[in-house]
Amino acid sequence: MNVLFLSQARQLSDQQSYHDAMLRAQAAGRIQTYTNIPFYGCAQACGWDGLWRTVVETCQRERTELVFFQFFHGHAIPSPRACVEALRKLPSPPMIAVSCGDLFSDHARRAPRAFLELSVLSDVTFLTSMGRFAALLARLGARRLMLMPHAFSTTVFALGRQRPEPAAAEFDVVMVASRGRALNPFRYMTWASLKRQRIVDRLYRRYGKRFAVFGHGWKNHPAWQGPVEFNRQDEVFGRGRLVVDGRPPFAQDYYASDRPFYVAGAGVPLVQHVTPRFEALFRPDHHAYYVGCDEAIVDVCDRVLGMDEAGLRARADDTVRLVAEKHLVDHRVGLILDVCERVGRVAGGLGGRCAAGDIPLPYFLPEVDLERERAFALVNWS
Repeated sequence: MNVLFLSQARQLSDQQSYHDAMLRAQAAGRIQTYTNIPFYGCAQACGWDGLWRTVVETCQRERTELVFFQFFHGHAIPSPRACVEALRKLPSPPMIAVSCGDLFSDHARRAPRAFLELSVLSDVTFLTSMGRFAALLARLGARRLMLMPHAFSTTVFALGRQRPEPAAAEFDVVMVASRGRALNPFRYMTWASLKRQRIVDRLYRRYGKRFAVFGHGWKNHPAWQGPVEFNRQDEVFGRGRLVVDGRPPFAQDYYASDRPFYVAGAGVPLVQHVTPRFEALFRPDHHAYYVGCDEAIVDVCDRVLGMDEAGLRARADDTVRLVAEKHLVDHRVGLILDVCERVGRVAGGLGGRCAAGDIPLPYFLPEVDLERERAFALVNWS
């Protein structure tokens, strides 16, 4: 497959994990011709119309079979319709796919217009959350909506980073999260920020100096340890006996940011707020310890901290193996290519099927009822 990857980046290093995974797929023979255009950088250099021209010219020159718009949901992106229409008019039009890596819904936080439009125009859309957001896209006319969770980056982090012994850990509980400062009481981020603040305060009242919060927006909070560079998060995880993931602004089927995958892959016990259907990815009380409501955060942390250390470490090691087997960026890239090949054969009139029942869902746990889960992970599939 000849692939044009439009990365959400100003330069290649901004999305190095996916770029490296694409290069490995090319080395393995999954991709024949591979071109990466950081679309923000190209648009900054030659304007959005210049970016669209570059995309079309690249597809003509390389006989591109797949154009993949990665995380194409910036608010400053103009309509991509002209680019898509030009691609559809090529003698050998490529398949078009788009992905979304952020949390959106049909009410609390609407996705930018450019993403909504491109999803409807695309052959397949990969989403990190489903539920009401996928239902909205389907109502707008988008087809073939598929869950594609975030993943662990082996480019940035090392799998199974060694944790300190409990007695040597600097903190009992670590949290890496930023706090927004939205002041409009009718905006979802204002309430999300207040709820995150209350969680941090609860943890500090319980653990005192044995609790640390890293990130922006916490200045003057007694638990604040300063911001942390993205590629040094795993070092911070290893300073605690467990890591609490920040509360998402609102619930959406399957959605979790990339951080739970980083914590799980680092080998540190993960305490995570309940997200609908996420237990199909991380088994409760094994790969993650779920918090059903904010008031229960201390009880869950106390329970994990009080567990037998040998058993807790064994479960953490199992979680690292799960990440290594199912949740690397390479797995996501391989699945994207596989699904796009299946859809492309049908869209190009080359035969085959791409019904929902034929689409693999390898990120789910082995005990999951895949036939039942397809109704949630695959929407408007034909």
